[in-house]
Amino acid sequence: MIEDDYDYLAPGGRSFTLTSGTLARLDRRSRVLEIASGRGEAACALAERFGCRVEAIDLDPDLVEYARQKAAGRGLEGQVSFAVRDGRDGDFGNGHYDLILAEGGALTYVGREGGVERCASLLKDGKTLAITDLIYLGQDVPDAVRQTFEEGTYSYLTEIEYRRLLEENGFEIAHLSLLPPSAWDRYYMAMRRAALQPATASRPGGPVTPEFRAAMLREIDVFYEEEGMRYVGYVYIVARMARNKRVGKGPKNLRVPVFGMWPAGFRGGRRGDLFQKGPPDP
Repeated sequence: MIEDDYDYLAPGGRSFTLTSGTLARLDRRSRVLEIASGRGEAACALAERFGCRVEAIDLDPDLVEYARQKAAGRGLEGQVSFAVRDGRDGDFGNGHYDLILAEGGALTYVGREGGVERCASLLKDGKTLAITDLIYLGQDVPDAVRQTFEEGTYSYLTEIEYRRLLEENGFEIAHLSLLPPSAWDRYYMAMRRAALQPATASRPGGPVTPEFRAAMLREIDVFYEEEGMRYVGYVYIVARMARNKRVGKGPKNLRVPVFGMWPAGFRGGRRGDLFQKGPPDP
């Protein structure tokens, strides 16, 4: 159960960020890029725990300034930098990073297909991409759920489609699971508090507007009251650039390996095999 209430703007939290750093084997020599860094909590957490250097970017100047002040207050100015930048533009240098962190649907915001391809070019050989993002749990998603979460702007993949996109760009899946219900509860409790603030209140990223309030309360209602939880999930993926290995598409019947469950058709004999041998045969 996730009980922390860290400064995140999406389901997930510090525990997932630090797990990504552990799986990426970060140390003081490591270099990290975070896309859509939000309030800066993930970047600061990685720098504090692993001593690595983190470059964090976001399009929102208010969020970037908030994150800079947070890093300064925690004595991390020399390790963490925040900049107002678009992850699709500019020269970040090819093959420079040990970990790219794209939490909170960052790849959906920058353009998922192009974003995955870009991440592949930015990572060192064999290094790590960590993602949290919204997915559909099947194809039969009601219109009310689609309209609420897509907001007329975004589109979402199923787990199988997301896995294929990564594999087609040279990634091997090291870990994939769905965030538990407690991650949604933590996030929506924080968002409900923000939505119910007075209209004059401010928050990182701008004031509490009527549009924000209406959209967030509607999303919460759809998720809980209209059983949106049956159709949408938040996926956590850690993927590594393949080392001189041809990566094929996953089978059509591939299922999400949730903690404590084995995917259909899995024949490995050890628990560790689940995330080391790749997907089961079709």
